[in-house]
Amino acid sequence: MNCWTRRQFGCLAGAVCLTALAPRVARSQAKSRVVVIGGGIGGATVARYLAMSAGTIEVTLVEPKPRYTTCFFSSLYLAGMRSFESLTHGYETLEQRYGIKVVHDTAATIDPVAKTVALKSGTKLPYDRLVVASGISFKFGAIEGYDETAAEIMPHAWIAGPQTELLKRQLDSMEDGGLFLIAAPPNPFRCPPGPYERASLVAYYFKQFKPKCKILILDAKDSFFEQDLFQDAWARHYPGMIEWLPGQFTGGIKSVNVKDLSVKTEAETFKAAVVNFIPAQMAGGLARQAGLADQTGWCPVEPTTFESKLQPGIHIVGDAIEAGEMPIRGSAVSTIVV
Repeated sequence: MNCWTRRQFGCLAGAVCLTALAPRVARSQAKSRVVVIGGGIGGATVARYLAMSAGTIEVTLVEPKPRYTTCFFSSLYLAGMRSFESLTHGYETLEQRYGIKVVHDTAATIDPVAKTVALKSGTKLPYDRLVVASGISFKFGAIEGYDETAAEIMPHAWIAGPQTELLKRQLDSMEDGGLFLIAAPPNPFRCPPGPYERASLVAYYFKQFKPKCKILILDAKDSFFEQDLFQDAWARHYPGMIEWLPGQFTGGIKSVNVKDLSVKTEAETFKAAVVNFIPAQMAGGLARQAGLADQTGWCPVEPTTFESKLQPGIHIVGDAIEAGEMPIRGSAVSTIVV
């Protein structure tokens, strides 16, 4: 099996979307209009490649945040190996070098018939083709006691930014000998190796500064991505520090209590100094509202063009897609690097 780097995959995905979109929109001397919703890894990369297409396409990127923080490498920040600033990027290069119009606003609704995107500010953006890269949302409330308010005490840190900084502060304030509990979500979810990479890098931090701390992973699943490799590394580098409990062993997580930082499974209740609770996931709210998601909560696309199977003329990239043999998660398009 060939191994692809993130950058190689980014080039491939950008080229695929460019090939799919360019012949269809560049049909006259006037520039055709492509609106890209979402300035994360997938959206920014597609916008860049489209803007490089010999000036035949006018690209508008809609993203509410003026600065973007990458999820990848965020566990290095938790381990004290990278600064938060090194994960955070602006959109100046996309504007100045590639001529992309960046609109810092929120896409409120999509009208696939009129081919317009309504922004929160009231502005409407017409398009010839639309790219949606609005990412994921969480199934808050699926576990008793865990909602958006609880996330401010038991952070998920699965969308990088303030949640990542909160989790870092909590880890830094832990006393040596405390328990760090990670609740890993059911499949499918963004970045399947993520919870286990996070456990590994936090263990690296603990080994240096808080060697008596322990890490417990309560998993909704009975196996996980590259399990043998992770567990072998844990046994060699962090013996006795990391414990993984599968869903079949615990009976699954039933509820959480933010007051005493406890997580209750069918079998017992675990109390921790810090709880990193990663909820079950689905496509982002805008994608679902626009009819791009099916009954699974994810967005089926044609794997060669990323065009929606439910709404022609709209392409979807990133964590929200379901593309047949291509994995439904961040190991696919969302590993693109700008």
